[in-house]
Amino acid sequence: MTDMFPVENDMTPEKLTVMKLKASGLGRDIISSRRTSSFLQSHRSKMSSELTTQADGKVFALMDLISNASREAASLKESWARILSERDTLLRERDELMVTVEEVTEEIQRKEAEHSQHGHEHGERKRQVEKLVLELTAVVAQVSEHKKKLADRDRALELTRHELHELQASVALTLGEHERTRSELEATYARLKVCESERDVARHDSEKHHNEIRALVREHTELKSKHSETISKFDLTRKELITINERIKLFELERDEHLHDKDRLNEELKRAKFRIEEATREFTELTENHDRVQRELHKLKEALRSVEAERDDFSFTIENLRRDVKVKVAGWEEADARANEYLLKHEHVKREVVSVKEKLREIELERTELSSVIDRSREEHRLIVIEREQLKQDVHDEHRKVEDGRRRINLLEESLRRSELATAEIKSEILTLTERNRVLYREGEDSRIKQGHLTTEIASLQEQLALFQTEITNLKYDRDRAHSDLNAWKHKYEEITETVTSYEDSSAEFEFEITSLRTLLSEAREQKERAIQARHAADRERDEYIAKYEEKCREMERFEENASSMYHAHSNANGGRMGKTTTTHTRVLSGGTTIHNHDASTGHAHEHGEGNSLFG
Repeated sequence: MTDMFPVENDMTPEKLTVMKLKASGLGRDIISSRRTSSFLQSHRSKMSSELTTQADGKVFALMDLISNASREAASLKESWARILSERDTLLRERDELMVTVEEVTEEIQRKEAEHSQHGHEHGERKRQVEKLVLELTAVVAQVSEHKKKLADRDRALELTRHELHELQASVALTLGEHERTRSELEATYARLKVCESERDVARHDSEKHHNEIRALVREHTELKSKHSETISKFDLTRKELITINERIKLFELERDEHLHDKDRLNEELKRAKFRIEEATREFTELTENHDRVQRELHKLKEALRSVEAERDDFSFTIENLRRDVKVKVAGWEEADARANEYLLKHEHVKREVVSVKEKLREIELERTELSSVIDRSREEHRLIVIEREQLKQDVHDEHRKVEDGRRRINLLEESLRRSELATAEIKSEILTLTERNRVLYREGEDSRIKQGHLTTEIASLQEQLALFQTEITNLKYDRDRAHSDLNAWKHKYEEITETVTSYEDSSAEFEFEITSLRTLLSEAREQKERAIQARHAADRERDEYIAKYEEKCREMERFEENASSMYHAHSNANGGRMGKTTTTHTRVLSGGTTIHNHDASTGHAHEHGEGNSLFG
């Protein structure tokens, strides 16, 4: 009996009930842990599906960006084609200017040849007049020999008087016409000066308006450039806001996860407190029962042997239960280790997604830089168009100046031709008068030698000769005046030649402007070559980005395959508690085609394929 009492003190009914309660608590903990693991699995599957949808959306946005870049490259091609066409038009206008300059030079050379030809013809006419004078002297000598009679001489004198009166009248008429033409010429010169002054005023006003228009065009281009800069800055701020909103959404998702974990832990704490309260309540009951059992201990001593047998049975069952509990605890530890591994992989995937976002942000920054380069090229193209319009206006002004010079040359040539005709007529009349005076003087000398008895008539003839000499002096005075007029016209002719030389100098200035236009064209060609090189560089960068994008797609495919395999392994390890499992296979074909295959356990399959959206 002394050996029985310590065993009796070690194994009491209260301890047995406590052991039963602990076993029931372990069962409830196992059930609750299974529920939490199923909830975690469902939450992880939802998070993986959300991550895949977000990655697909970002990939599609990147493809849209690449298609927009290709469209902008096509617009650049069109703009360069327009620049080439405008360059061809400028070349054609340059050729037309060269043709007009050659025509002007040919006309000037032709005018010079005509002037030289007129001088040659004038010399030939002088020689012909001298020949005619010699012939006329011979004829007059023959006629003087035949004029031997006074009647013939009287008739000749009457005829000469009559002719002298006619010549005086004709000279008076020519002088009046000459004065009238001179007054008309002066009036035309005055009108021409007035017109030139008005033209200069109008030209000054037009140049002032052109300068104002150029200033306004420059201000307009500056405002356009500022507007494009503000638009680019607005786009950058909008993109930054979008990235900030995405980060805020990620932070909200993490906050929701932490709140969910907090609620779950609070629920577990409440359940633990409830279990503790139940355990304390049961412990109080057990203490009461123990007191009652102590009072009834003496009654139960008789049944001690049977209780010892039951104790042996219960100890065997307890050892079995302990072994089961150890096995379950080891399984739960393995499950926790796997869950930790999955959490580590999930964090690694999050970091990779963040790195992909950073790369996408870098790509967006590079795209904004490319758009700024395109805006600068458009601004340069707009400036080139403005300079081309200014050059067109300058060429138009130079054409107008050339036309004014042509009109002036024509007017001066016409006035020179008229003056030459008037001088030729005056010279011919002077020559005829001098020849007739010579004839009369010779006839007077012959009559004085041959007929001495006609001295009285000779005296009268001498008086008439004196009158004739006075008239000759008057005619000489008129001749000298005609010579002075001729010298004045020669001076005007020299001024005209100087203006022609000045126009030749202006043609040299035109050639200098043509050379400057050629230099501008060469600069435009160099700019075009630089733009072509920049475009090739942009194409190479685009190909590199496409290769990087395809590599990222392959990495995402491998990651999704690994995640799906791990998810299947985890679901198979958990016994297939999910009623329906979904696997996603993503294939990236060559050229940017993406195919998503969603395979479900119910037997349905969905395939989504996008065309080659990289190149529009």
